[in-house]
Amino acid sequence: MERSSTAWLPNALADRSFREITGYALLALIIYYLAVLLYRLTFHPLARYPGRLGEKLSDWPLVCYCIKGNRHIKQLLAHEKYGPVVRDGPNSISFRSPSALKAIYGNNAHVKKGDWYLTLDISAGAPSVQMVIDQHQHALRRRVISPAFSERALRDAEPLINANAKKLCEKLADAVKCAKDQWSEPLNLQQWIAYYGYDFISDLAFGRSFELLDHEDHRFVPSVLKSASQFLYYVGYLPFAALVRPMMGTSIQDHFPGQSAKDSLKYTKLANNRLAERIEREHARKKGDGSYDRKDIFHYLLNSKDPLTGKAFTVEELQADTSLLIAAGSDGVTLAICALLFYSLQTPHILEKLAREIREAFKTPEDIKTPKLNQLPYLHACIEESLRIAPPKPGSLPRIVLPGGTEIDGHHIPAGTTVGVSHYVIHRNPDVFPQPNSFRPERWIVSDALSQDQIAAAKRAFCPFGIGPMNCVGKNMAYVATKLALAHLFWRYDFRIHGKLAGGGGVDLEEGRKDEREYQLWDWIIGFPDGPVVEVRSRI
Repeated sequence: MERSSTAWLPNALADRSFREITGYALLALIIYYLAVLLYRLTFHPLARYPGRLGEKLSDWPLVCYCIKGNRHIKQLLAHEKYGPVVRDGPNSISFRSPSALKAIYGNNAHVKKGDWYLTLDISAGAPSVQMVIDQHQHALRRRVISPAFSERALRDAEPLINANAKKLCEKLADAVKCAKDQWSEPLNLQQWIAYYGYDFISDLAFGRSFELLDHEDHRFVPSVLKSASQFLYYVGYLPFAALVRPMMGTSIQDHFPGQSAKDSLKYTKLANNRLAERIEREHARKKGDGSYDRKDIFHYLLNSKDPLTGKAFTVEELQADTSLLIAAGSDGVTLAICALLFYSLQTPHILEKLAREIREAFKTPEDIKTPKLNQLPYLHACIEESLRIAPPKPGSLPRIVLPGGTEIDGHHIPAGTTVGVSHYVIHRNPDVFPQPNSFRPERWIVSDALSQDQIAAAKRAFCPFGIGPMNCVGKNMAYVATKLALAHLFWRYDFRIHGKLAGGGGVDLEEGRKDEREYQLWDWIIGFPDGPVVEVRSRI
């Protein structure tokens, strides 16, 4: 009996010992993290820089901003409060000056791309040209892809873009069903501009458009890209992103929580199927004399080789680059057009001057061509101002300082630090752009009040497509697509506001979004807007 009554003691002691060990381990973990937090506030090399307390202590605020789409707003408010240099992460510094922009993103910058870029193209099996981290590899890829965006390639692509711009106007006429000189019912113009953006870029990338302007079959694509961008944006900044990446693009991703993860995989499969079809059609289009009956962007991508190495694109690289082209090309052009309309509708003299310049330059829609469009200074100034106030990539692009550290605006930044300049923030720097929240196309035109030197200074801070060797390779194509669409829209239609101009801020929104006159963006890698809602009137 005595033995049996005490037989439980060794097990009890063992259980108690395990609980004690667990408790000590938990206590040690808490002490460790408290020590880390204390270090970040006191002895860390960046401890002297101002910033929000939560951002100094943890990367989780950044993840939350990326989920909500307000990272650019938070960055702007931080700089307005703390000044030109802000600590926006435990190991991260944000700048807003033109000199910092050049030091971080310009030629010979002593930095490299951060690991965030590893997440974005993981499903494709290879990085797109914009996501390549190694500078040598990026230069190689850039040489291969450059012919697809050369002046010759843009001349070949212009008829395809122009045809989609004309179709946009035709489908708008079908949608509003109004006689000449009669105002339509209100419509969200952003949706139709987005259809145009995806149609022209898919036409160039895959040899046939998604036909969003024609019917509803593929109108899920914009929402897929939007949710996928949101998902990839915040996943790339997770503290444990390195553990998540191997699961992305695999069957495991089918079981990720939320629709966003599934949308990302869905779009990748769609793009890859279109890519395979396009490769097959390329061979069928070759004529007997070796020429081709159609030279779109994909034609140049498929037939380009590095002039130094003879290396061509792999299928995985083509998948990554076409996916990037669809997402960035369509949404960037959509944002530029919609922001221009949003702000010009609030300022009648801008709207009238722009419409008059376009209508006086072209007698018929068939006359609208790029060479003449490039001679319209006010149209170009309006587009520049639209890209300034609503940049396609609002947030900062992370760069990691290389060994030895670097000097930025008089500050020695140690190796391993993440640095960046938000396009949204620098474009609202009042030291560079007076009245930064006002839409003023005149700031890009030489006049008695504005010298060429002043405009040149503004251009040094102007970075809607990035700067330096890793800037957006499709920049010139975006200008062509934006100008063609705006010219056709203003030639055929008048526009006016219906009640409150949807797409702006509101008093019930968060700090930084309360101005009804400011076009609102949601920063999910690319800036996503909503609106404007307008009434249109056909002139023909």
